[in-house]
Amino acid sequence: MKRLFTILAAVMMTASVMAQHEIGVIAGGMNGVSYKYWCTDNLALQTDLAVGLTTGPCCVSYQGHQLMTGDITLYDFTLNPNLAYHFQLPADLQIYAGVGTNLGFASNFDSNGLLGKFGANGIVGLSWFATDKIALAFDFRPGYGLLFDKAENASPFIHYFDWKLGLAVRYRI
Repeated sequence: MKRLFTILAAVMMTASVMAQHEIGVIAGGMNGVSYKYWCTDNLALQTDLAVGLTTGPCCVSYQGHQLMTGDITLYDFTLNPNLAYHFQLPADLQIYAGVGTNLGFASNFDSNGLLGKFGANGIVGLSWFATDKIALAFDFRPGYGLLFDKAENASPFIHYFDWKLGLAVRYRI
């Protein structure tokens, strides 16, 4: 995780001074810091570092045998980078769609310790540039992931489906 933060910081520092950057907050299914780097006029890398809830149907399997199915609710700490293509609409509106990944940790606080988390997600949303410096965005992120459990006599992987809604407010630098 430390290596990932170092790589992300190096990429942001070496980005062009003339490139568009946005930094702000995201709230909803994930609550935290949101950063967007515009690679081109229509392509952007959005990265969110947030805490929230992972909820949804899951399946626990071990050595090819399905052991449990049902719903899970876990508190999580997630890094969620997404690459999205933006389509310009009238009145400073944009719709966007893309893909991303999420990695981090999750826990229900009833078990012993944290579960590692890794998954892939889609992202679709709508953004509006309220001013030259302020951008508002609303997005939906359905995803699939794995939780890693190292406890003895436990399944090493817990598969889950999840979705998040987010409302972001960012300041353009």
